[in-house]
This record gives sequence, C-alpha cells and structure tokens, in this order.
Amino acid sequence: MPDEEKIIENYVEPDIIVEYIFIEKVDNQIKPINDDQAYQMGFFDLFISGQFKNNNLTAFKDLLLDEINYSVKTYDHFKSERVDLKDYQFGIVDNEKNVKEFDLMDEEFFNTLISSIRNLMIVGKNFNIEKFKEHQLFDKWFNKFSNRV
Repeated sequence: MPDEEKIIENYVEPDIIVEYIFIEKVDNQIKPINDDQAYQMGFFDLFISGQFKNNNLTAFKDLLLDEINYSVKTYDHFKSERVDLKDYQFGIVDNEKNVKEFDLMDEEFFNTLISSIRNLMIVGKNFNIEKFKEHQLFDKWFNKFSNRV
C-alpha cells in the first residue's frame, strides 16, 4: 500500500480546528501592523475524544510553540528565532469580530477557546487588537480562514 493511501486510511477527523493568526512582537507598535512585522496564518487540530487526545492546556501550548518556533527559525521574514508566550497576548474572535483578550495562556483562556471553538490571535503584549480589526489583513484572515458557523 503506498504511503499516501496509508495516511488516508489512518486519518482521523479532528474534533475542533482552531484557526489562528500569529503576529510577531515588536518593541514599538507604530501602526495597526508595522510594514516589516512578520505574521503567519495556520490551524491546530484538537482531539477531545478517541485514542489520541490533546485537549489540555499543556498539549496545546506544546503544539503551538512547536509550530511557531519552527516557523520563526525556518522563514527569514521573522526577526525572532524563538517565541516566548509570556511576550504575547491572546484574543479569541467570535462570529461578529468581537475579541475577548487574555494576557496569559491559562486554564481560563483554554476553556474559553475550547467551549467557543473560535479563532485565535497571538500578538505582542503592546499590540492594539481593536485597531488591527480595521486592517485588511484581519479581514483577509477572518473572511477566508476563520471558523464561522
């Protein structure tokens, strides 16, 4: 059996897909997003049932850090070489583009994310999320990639 068929045969549909936008932190946030500020869009599969589960805060943080740290090391448009989540704030975006902001990725944050099955913004601590909601990049991410029902 070819590898592709084996992968398809073993594929398990995730219970939740979290769409995210990550915007690299900067010391001075001049505009809603600075011209030279790197970002990426992606998603995480969460499994809350079945044989494999990653539905806890520790597993989610590990998955998130692995993904983002791989990206910042691999792609030359990022200035950072490593991400520390303590330097970031987190926003959960609902269907009406309202954002609930969290300073920490803690149990309250994670429970809100899981229960809402919404979209995640990861941005620097000094990033103004409200100003960014008017930016075309936010609209592109929200309209093309967000979990809207």
